[in-house]
Amino acid sequence: MMMRFFAAALLAAAGWVTQAHAHGDVGVNQGQCLMKIGPDTMTFTGYQPQKSREQFCDDIPDAGPTIITLDAQQDELRDMALEMRVIRDVGQKDDNENLEANTEYYSPPNKYKTGTLTFEHVFPVEGKFIGLVKAKSDDGTKEYVARFPFSVGLTQSKEITIAVFFAALALVGFGLWYKNQFMGKKPKA
Repeated sequence: MMMRFFAAALLAAAGWVTQAHAHGDVGVNQGQCLMKIGPDTMTFTGYQPQKSREQFCDDIPDAGPTIITLDAQQDELRDMALEMRVIRDVGQKDDNENLEANTEYYSPPNKYKTGTLTFEHVFPVEGKFIGLVKAKSDDGTKEYVARFPFSVGLTQSKEITIAVFFAALALVGFGLWYKNQFMGKKPKA
């Protein structure tokens, strides 16, 4: 009975952590960071070359100079005007609320025939942000928006929270196992 409870708790925790890492329209598939924009996809890669050679596709490890590359996977996006905006997440109910005041970075609509949009930005402070990528057809009949929240410099605290959660879960599991194995048995008469 206790082992079933422990297994169920572990599966629930795994689901919670998986959900915690979901970032709007960005996810990882076969080692690539993919962003859903309408029916199409773009790969998403971030770098902080002054800090590390490692790539990231969700939260940015530290404040500072950052390079982000978006690459359209379908030809449809290459024929549309792409716009990129990063706004500060200040708890606004709608992304358009104080849009200009909350904008951290903006790349106006432009066609990228190669399908690759690269931008550099220096994030001056840690915090929470929202990335918005818009694609619009020439005739205006199609418009797609990808929205993905992310944080800058807050990844260490998230990792600590997840580690503490799993450590507590393991401790509870061990305690239940120990109680079941040694404390719950009566000595033979």
